[in-house]
Amino acid sequence: MQVKSSLRKELLAARSLISEEKRRELSFKISEKLFLTEEFKKADSIFCYINKKEEIYTDTIISYALSMGKKAAAPLCRGGTMIFKYITGKNDLEKGCFSVYEPKESCPDAGISPCTVCITPAICYNRQGYRIGYGKGFYDRFFEKNECVKIGLCFEENIRDFFPDKGDKAVDIIVTEKDVIKIKG
Repeated sequence: MQVKSSLRKELLAARSLISEEKRRELSFKISEKLFLTEEFKKADSIFCYINKKEEIYTDTIISYALSMGKKAAAPLCRGGTMIFKYITGKNDLEKGCFSVYEPKESCPDAGISPCTVCITPAICYNRQGYRIGYGKGFYDRFFEKNECVKIGLCFEENIRDFFPDKGDKAVDIIVTEKDVIKIKG
């Protein structure tokens, strides 16, 4: 099994080589599988990251959730804390921490419930639902304090074996372009 830091570096380099066309194609397949999950169908709100260029695209997920009458929220990171704010579209976003688009401060704070689905970014996942993110721990700290359905999006080739660190929080479901992997319940 690889060490998380070396795996993070290796996969970030490999991910940067994926063409935009291929990333769009895989992202669309992942989104289609996500939309068919009971958890997504039953969700009252969708908390979803705004993707960076090399990540799985999430614009379709947010648009679809809004078109289905669900509330959509995106993360806002400040001082080591992540909160979610409701958004209604791209006009509610501005460039923020780590050069990632975030909701404007004026957007309303999002309420969370056990039916909320939180789409969780990662560089890779293992089959137990643990993720390697960017190493800042925002999502792990958020999941420590909030109950919701945690769904990870991942390219199939980025399901890898590694040991989680103390404090890492597993997702409930991983969705790839080929599979939906239920971890819990």
